[in-house]
Amino acid sequence: MDLIAENLTRSFGRRRIVGPLSLRVAPGTVLGVAGPNGSGKTTLVRTLAGLLRPSTGAVFLDEAGTRRAPRDASGSIGWVAPDLSLYGELTASENLRFFARLHGRPAGAEWADAALAEVGLDPKRIAATPLHALSTGQRQRVKLVYATLHEPAVLFLDEPSSNLDEAGRAVVAAVVARQRARGVAVLASNDPGDLALADERVTL
Repeated sequence: MDLIAENLTRSFGRRRIVGPLSLRVAPGTVLGVAGPNGSGKTTLVRTLAGLLRPSTGAVFLDEAGTRRAPRDASGSIGWVAPDLSLYGELTASENLRFFARLHGRPAGAEWADAALAEVGLDPKRIAATPLHALSTGQRQRVKLVYATLHEPAVLFLDEPSSNLDEAGRAVVAAVVARQRARGVAVLASNDPGDLALADERVTL
């Protein structure tokens, strides 16, 4: 599934934040969005993901010539962002199993434990810990599992390495590599120095 934007702009009032911009992210490729704080990276990602409506232009997902707006294809989209909130009173495993069921993927504790281990978390160590009591970096790793558990066709990563140490950044790189290998179209925003896996870059 391709992610396509044509002559996209996004404004707030009279202030244009993004665009005009056209881009295409093909399956199995990674587009990096770079730029300083305040340059419009998050606004662009949220608009491409369908969380904000374009002021002008169009965004759509294209699969075999069939075009759908992101809002109409939410089941095909994965999303990680600093302001993404899961259920803080539930454990990491409980969160993942709950959202897996919402996506029609019944999953037990063994699946959740394996998914957490894949992003470098010790399932036994955090088994009884509510999500809100985990560190910011640990919660970010749980979000990565959450965003990919339903095997999306398009993955949006808004500052995925935020609050992560070098080991955590390596986890992000591994997740991106796995999704690329699956044929997922990945769009990731972060600082220019943290986009080594990007096939192409857009600088705002």
